[in-house]
Formats: sequence, structure tokens, C-alpha cells
Amino acid sequence: MGPFQAVLFDMDGLIFDSERLCYRAYLRAARAFGFQMNPALYMSLCGRIESEVVAGLKHAFGDDKDVATWRAYIKKQKSAVRMEQNGRVGKKPGLLELLNYLQERRIPYALASSSARSLIDQYLEAEYLTHAFPHIMDGTSVRRGKPDPEIFLKAAELIGADPARTLVLEDSLAGIRAANAGGFTSGFIFDDLTGMDSITTGYPILDQPEGTCEGIRREAVLSFDTLADVADFLEVLR
Repeated sequence: MGPFQAVLFDMDGLIFDSERLCYRAYLRAARAFGFQMNPALYMSLCGRIESEVVAGLKHAFGDDKDVATWRAYIKKQKSAVRMEQNGRVGKKPGLLELLNYLQERRIPYALASSSARSLIDQYLEAEYLTHAFPHIMDGTSVRRGKPDPEIFLKAAELIGADPARTLVLEDSLAGIRAANAGGFTSGFIFDDLTGMDSITTGYPILDQPEGTCEGIRREAVLSFDTLADVADFLEVLR
């Protein structure tokens, strides 16, 4: 494996500690509307564009459930939970070290997130990283969400990178599959939600999804404990 010429970042759960925030919003919705929820189901929805999250909820609970109303409530609760944290989402360990490394080595990088650009900008501003990602591809810029590779292919084109020589950093199964499908090298960093609560009463989950840590790790080409480890790995390859 030779040196990489570029790096692409996912956002939620990868550079920001936002998955716990989002999962708490899902738990609030589950209690309010009476449906079951657990980390595995939530993880199966991570990394997807809005329309596919709604489709995933319909698949999990059935077409007869008003998941659009649930989803609207979830989105409101995300904002509420963040405000309870003084508007912060929290940076993941090693993020600043990796960004500094890439800048010092002049390695191009971009953010490729399924979230809307408005939310991305809010998170970056909240964590004082407004200028940290000069190249951003968001979920509204693509027709097909992860696990389709479209968002990564567009992000690579944005910075002039060859997918075969680009490392994609992800924490979700959909993201890892998207990276692999696009001919990138996928790098998995686990965002552990397994210790968080589950809701076991209410509308049942009809199809328990994929998304366990080991299952995702098996599909990734590379695996790291933290973002700081990525900088060390890239330096060894130089």
C-alpha cells in the first residue's frame, strides 16, 4: 500500500461526537410515539441522506406507521439536545492532530457528509472549525446517498483526487460500503454506542438490521482506534 494523495472525512460520529446526541433524540421520539429503538437500528441509519433515513424507518416498522411525523420530531429533538449542551457537539479524539498533519504535509482533504450544508456549518461553527474544511460535499448535493459512492466520488473530484489513492474515514456501515464501492480505501473508526439505552416496548422492530462494530470492521480495508492514529499511519507510508 503506497502513500495516499488525499483523505475524505465523514462528519457525524467521525469528526464530531454527534451520534450520541442524535441517538438521544431517537430515544425521545421512541418514548413519545411508542416504538422500539436500539443502537443497532440507529447505526443502520447512520450516514444516510434524509429520504433514505425515512425509508429505513419504514422498513424497520412498516409502511402503516407515520414515520415522517416521528422523523420530524427527531430532528427537532436533535436541536433541543444540542442546545442543552450549550450548542456544542464535541470534537472526536485526534481530529485536530490529524487536520494539522494533513495541512503540514499539504495532503488535500475534504468533508463528505450526508447531512445538509446548513447543519454542517452549524456544527463547524459550534466547534470553532469554520475554516478547517475548505472543501465540503453535503447530502443535498447528491441524488443517491451512502452506500452509493456518489458523495465520495464528487468530493474526490472537488479536490482533484484519484479514488484509488484516497483514504475515506468512516464510522458507519453505509459509509464503509460507499467507500469500497467507489474504489477508495475505507478506514473504519468505531463510534461506540453499545452502552446507551434501548427502548424494548412499543411498535416492534420488524427486521433487526446489520451494523455491529465487528461486522463493519470486517468490511473496512483499514481500522483505527482514533483519528490521531490515522496521522501516524499516513506518516509511516511516506
